[in-house]
Amino acid sequence: GGRRWAVLGLAPPLPSAGTLGAAFALMMLVLLPYNAVVMTLARETVEQDLKPFMGLLRSDAGWLFAILIGIGAPLSEELLFRGFLLGALSKTSLGFFGATLVTTLAWTALHVGYSGFGLVEVFVAGLFFCWVLWRTGSLWPPLFCHTLYNSSIIAILWTAPLPG
Repeated sequence: GGRRWAVLGLAPPLPSAGTLGAAFALMMLVLLPYNAVVMTLARETVEQDLKPFMGLLRSDAGWLFAILIGIGAPLSEELLFRGFLLGALSKTSLGFFGATLVTTLAWTALHVGYSGFGLVEVFVAGLFFCWVLWRTGSLWPPLFCHTLYNSSIIAILWTAPLPG
């Protein structure tokens, strides 16, 4: 019943560059240590999680895949899970924090093909995106973080491909 842009957390004013940068830096402080530990303890598992992406990146349409994963997936996932679903469920008896748990579990289920380590990373990232939305009142920072994170992974895979 509200204005679409406001309901989705996309209404002006846009967050400052400092807010976006701080959100991304905080996300890196959360996710990089986890990834470093997982790469140390279970490198082969991480490589198995990333192998399907390598095949798609190496295809003739690799550039299109990079755009879809770097921009399309964050845009559609943030609008659906943190925009529509979290916004709607927050108005129920679940409240914001219950809705955060439900939407993050649903978003994690979308990534069910990943290993347990990958699913934990997705779950933690989902909680972080909800928290950033809650702190800023805007969907732009989680969308920005999600886009940069996915794009960073694609860039790393392109420049430092996995074996095989």
